[in-house]
Amino acid sequence: MEDEAGLFNIEVGSNESVDKVEKVPRDFQSEEDFQRQRREWKPKNEVGDIWKTLKLPVDNPSKHESQTMLHAIEELYFFGKYEEARKVAEEVLTGKLHKDFRKTVTDYRERCEVRLKARSK
Repeated sequence: MEDEAGLFNIEVGSNESVDKVEKVPRDFQSEEDFQRQRREWKPKNEVGDIWKTLKLPVDNPSKHESQTMLHAIEELYFFGKYEEARKVAEEVLTGKLHKDFRKTVTDYRERCEVRLKARSK
């Protein structure tokens, strides 16, 4: 063979001139960082205001937008604010929605209507 220094002429071995850097795990956090985060952390209290952040109606919402809209409706529903939840659901339903998401929002609207009828009796 003429090509002694060709493609397959590769040296295999360790290169001692390369500095070995100790890898730090991705989830590593120093004690100092942990204590700082612990001091600054406060629980997030949801009080039924997610719906105020919505810009409705939304056509073809992203997954994040869909989740936010659904969380707003659920939050109002579980705080017993059925009329507000029904109104938000109605507004959401005026946009162009994926059929599964539309069904979920419709179900919540109907649940709210059932609860409102039960209250009025």
